[in-house]
Amino acid sequence: MRVHDAEKTGNTLYADLVRGLVRRLYTTADQSVAHRWDHIERVLTNAQKIAPHFPDVDGELLTLAALLHDVTSPFNRKEEHVELSMQTAQKILNDIDYPPDRTKRVLAIMAEHSTERLQEGNLSSTEARILFDADKIDGIGPNGIARAFALFGQRGYPPPFAIAWYRKKIETSLSHMKTDPGRKMIVDRLPYVEDFLGRFEAENAGLPGNQKQDRP
Repeated sequence: MRVHDAEKTGNTLYADLVRGLVRRLYTTADQSVAHRWDHIERVLTNAQKIAPHFPDVDGELLTLAALLHDVTSPFNRKEEHVELSMQTAQKILNDIDYPPDRTKRVLAIMAEHSTERLQEGNLSSTEARILFDADKIDGIGPNGIARAFALFGQRGYPPPFAIAWYRKKIETSLSHMKTDPGRKMIVDRLPYVEDFLGRFEAENAGLPGNQKQDRP
C-alpha cells in the first residue's frame, strides 16, 4: 500500500490519499454491513456540521479519524473493532508518511469514538468529542434503524431481535453525547425513531420467536 513520492506532490491532501486507500477496505466480506463506506460518509458529514461550533478543531485530524475509525470492523468481532481499526489506520498513515506525531493524535481520536470504550465526561480532545457524537448521530434515525437490522441480519437474526439492543443503544448515546450541537442533532431524530419502534413493536407483539437480544 506504499504511496509513491510522486503521488504526494502538488496539492494532494493526506485526507484525499487516505480516502482513496480505504474505500475498498470497507467492502471486505467480513466487514460489518453497518460500518461500511456509506456510514463513513454520513459520520464525516455529521462531524463537518458540528466542527464549525469549535474554532480550535483541527480539521485534518478530524477528517482522517472519521475516514479510518471503522476501517476494520468484522461483523462478528464488534468488541474488537476499535483496536483492529487503529492497527489498520497506523499502517495506512505510516505508508503515506503522515507525520508520526499527528498519526498518534489521529489514533487517540479513534480510540475514544466507540461505546465499547465508553468514558464518562469529556474526552481528550475536541476532535474526539466531535467524532464520538458524529458516530452516535448516525446510529439514530432512519439509517440507524436500517443499520441495526442489517447487522443483526448479517449475524443471522431476524429483525425483531434487534429492538432491545437498539433501544439500549439509544439510551447509551443520549446519556453520553459530548457536544451541545451533537446532542441537538440526535434529539431532533428521536420522534421518528420512537414512532417507528412503537409501530414495529405493536405489529410484532405476541408473535412466536421474537425473543429479545441484547447484543448484535
